Amino acid sequence: SRAGAAARAMPREAGLPTAGSVAQRVTIAVASGVARLKILRPSFDHALHTELVAACANLDVDEAVRVVLLELPPRCGAPISSTDSSPAPDGVAAVAALRVPVLGLLRGMIADEWLELALACDLRLAAPATRFVISAVTGGDFPRHGATQRLPRLIGQATALWMLLTGEPLTASRAQALGLVDRIVPTGKMLRVGREQARRLALRAPVAQRFAKEAMRAAGDLPLAEGLRLEGDLYALLQTTTDRLEGLTAFRERRRPRFSGR
Repeated sequence: SRAGAAARAMPREAGLPTAGSVAQRVTIAVASGVARLKILRPSFDHALHTELVAACANLDVDEAVRVVLLELPPRCGAPISSTDSSPAPDGVAAVAALRVPVLGLLRGMIADEWLELALACDLRLAAPATRFVISAVTGGDFPRHGATQRLPRLIGQATALWMLLTGEPLTASRAQALGLVDRIVPTGKMLRVGREQARRLALRAPVAQRFAKEAMRAAGDLPLAEGLRLEGDLYALLQTTTDRLEGLTAFRERRRPRFSGR
């Protein structure tokens, strides 16, 4: 397709500056199926939302991308409040909508919109000193990028409501115990561990991973019977793919499968 060709022609390392932005906020580097989506500036503002939307649009049509490694800044600043009620780009929703797995690397104080961005990831690694807080309600504001919906689905309604109403932070260890964080990694090893995990995921069957993500994300919204029906439909569809045949062939031949994403 024209969109796919444009994406494949995109430089393997590219920033996405936006008109009117003070400085570039996001860079992309793609290697071995892993797209490293790095946020450079610690301010979560309109320009960052715009660049995240543009970055995700490119990543979603790039057939070379099988995993996204999302790296937040080491010192996340406070989101910039706005009283503008006009429609605005939603970078958090764009990350959540990516078809491929998204692995987030989290350090420092992950607050408000930064926490909502972390919640949009599928897997999360955190440094030991990381703290998670949602302070919008205590300041007379309200979350608008999914905290009231995604947070209780991960850590339970009672704990999520406590965080929302009190503004008290969760430690990394507590966040891991609740399921908000998958692994705690020393700060100096985080990028290496994140890359290793992303590369392992990139070697797996991409279609099966996309279907697994779709079914798991739908599980929180669908009744059990409809969720089971979706799982069955995706299973049947997967049997028609080249990757499924490659997986069976590789198993019989006792070799590592070479998945094509088709």
